[in-house]
Amino acid sequence: MRLFMTIALAFTFFTQMEVAAVIFKPVPGMRLKPRIFLIWPAAVVVVAHSARASFDLWQVVVGTIGLLMSLALFHWARQTIRGKFFSYLSSADRPEFICREGPYAWIRNPFYASYLITYATAVLIMPDEISALVFLVMVWLFGSAAIDEEKKFLDSPLAEMYREYMARTGRFFPKVVQSVRLHL
Repeated sequence: MRLFMTIALAFTFFTQMEVAAVIFKPVPGMRLKPRIFLIWPAAVVVVAHSARASFDLWQVVVGTIGLLMSLALFHWARQTIRGKFFSYLSSADRPEFICREGPYAWIRNPFYASYLITYATAVLIMPDEISALVFLVMVWLFGSAAIDEEKKFLDSPLAEMYREYMARTGRFFPKVVQSVRLHL
């Protein structure tokens, strides 16, 4: 069970990061914020930690479900933005459109949410200080990146449309009441 969970975590993290490296584009001449370089080490810590953990059947089931949910959201978001320009995490480019299709109809940051689901799954199956600390660091990283992106939109010509979009979508989780009304 340990080998399965280690491979499942490694596959999920590294699939997300490898695909993200292909679909997100650097803004020419722009320096990346240093926090982006925490993503790989955080994933390595969790995967290495899982290689030393022991798992009961319930943890394997919960872990598998969580990782599949994370990958499903990630790939749904990837399909939704196919052919559109999306910049790297925390880039200071000027937004040209608001994506409101697919998972973006429900949440503003489905990629970040998919990563957070992966890290939360690690905490659920390995409830200890290492997993919790890595999760908290990733909540800070993706939370601050999401706030940076919101500021970009709010300082752009799309600001009013983005405020409306923010009112009906959650940052990482759907605003259930608003979303259900909107989709009925």
